[in-house]
Amino acid sequence: MITSATYAGFALWIGLQPKALLNAFGIESNTPQMLTEIRAFYGGIELAIALVMIILWKRGDLFAALLIGGVPLAGSAFGRCFGMVIDGYSTIHLVFAVIEAIGSIVCLVGCNVVGKELSG
Repeated sequence: MITSATYAGFALWIGLQPKALLNAFGIESNTPQMLTEIRAFYGGIELAIALVMIILWKRGDLFAALLIGGVPLAGSAFGRCFGMVIDGYSTIHLVFAVIEAIGSIVCLVGCNVVGKELSG
């Protein structure tokens, strides 16, 4: 539930304040199209992940809910780390990568625990 609430909170924040994300990453110029893309991609996809996690949790499928939460976080953390290797170090990207990696590890360890309970 914490991961889905985090996804939902981040989605709402980005949906309402897309410039805040640009400012956090030091992007000074923006266009209305860029702001809409941030709302759609960051806000929309993260809200969808949160809703799917909640639906699966309410249906009792904790493994799938945790998997849906953990895999995108792992992908984001990997993408940020890869980007820092290719494009150069960024403190804000490192902070986000660490947060995403921790969230991913928590979810994926939860998958392992729930998976063992289901099989044994």
